[in-house]
Amino acid sequence: MVVSGRTWFTPGIPGIYVVLLCDVLRDLGHDPAALLKTLGLKREQLLDSEYRLPLEQADAAAEAALALVGDAGLGFRYARAMRITLHGPVGLLALSSPTMDDGLEAARRYLGLRAPFLSVERVPLAERRQALSFRTDFNPGPIQRFVIEAMVIGFVYMLEQLLEASPEGAEVHFQGAPPPHAEALRRAVPVPVHYGQARDALIVSEALLAARPRLADPQAEALAREQCELEFRRWRANQEGPLPERVRAVLRDHPAPLPELAEMAEQLATSPRTLKRHLQQADLTYRQLQDEARYRQACKLLAERGTRISEVAYALGYNDVANFSRAFKRWSGKTPREYREGI
Repeated sequence: MVVSGRTWFTPGIPGIYVVLLCDVLRDLGHDPAALLKTLGLKREQLLDSEYRLPLEQADAAAEAALALVGDAGLGFRYARAMRITLHGPVGLLALSSPTMDDGLEAARRYLGLRAPFLSVERVPLAERRQALSFRTDFNPGPIQRFVIEAMVIGFVYMLEQLLEASPEGAEVHFQGAPPPHAEALRRAVPVPVHYGQARDALIVSEALLAARPRLADPQAEALAREQCELEFRRWRANQEGPLPERVRAVLRDHPAPLPELAEMAEQLATSPRTLKRHLQQADLTYRQLQDEARYRQACKLLAERGTRISEVAYALGYNDVANFSRAFKRWSGKTPREYREGI
């Protein structure tokens, strides 16, 4: 359906990431040929710098790879094989940034250009630390755990590559119980790894954030940022494409309170009825997408200790604190107070 006469840019997953997945499978003793055959792809095709896989095809690749590897721990092994230069201009921007803080912020801001299913939020913590909290659009399950592990540990290795040394003052937090490969992961990762935590996150100190990457270069940084911004504007432009993705993009950047369905439809130059139909075809409701965005906003506001829970509720559009508390517990399994105490 043409909404504005322009083309919606859906980045998908760069093919090089599937090439890397095949290489990791080979290192673990598995033949990746069957995986490529299932996808109907060839290695040469994936090596094309312009080639991107639709998210559904990338999901299928991850599911097939996990079925082969089992409990060996594909996520952290994949992260260990990743090199920052594989991320193109996003990686170059991180490498050339003046501080580690700038490098991490560049990676977080432009992450959607490489992993559009993932969001990373910066949360201030006590003792002059910050958490980079990771969330995916996946439902809980093997793929979600694989992606979270690969991305969190991938950021650890990115820090190591930026510094050309172990990132002192960093640690990894994962929700849930340790997986069967937890000890192998801990031996491989150069920072402490903890399970049973409040969030899936990379914890960093202010001292680490202030450190200077070894390859900091203002000229290279400016060029890489220009390239990233150009790609970013194409990606986030309000143009034709899957309406659920467009709704998510608008809600992700919209301050509280979030727009109602009729207002969202107007912003996207469509009718409320059409918007509902497209969401139903994707097995979604507008309420679900609102809740995703409200949960992200709620976590950010609750991390601000000076803000009362009642103020958080009202900022998110709730007239009753009890309703907000029930909604937050439905999203996270914790009350707002329990969540704040765990930060």
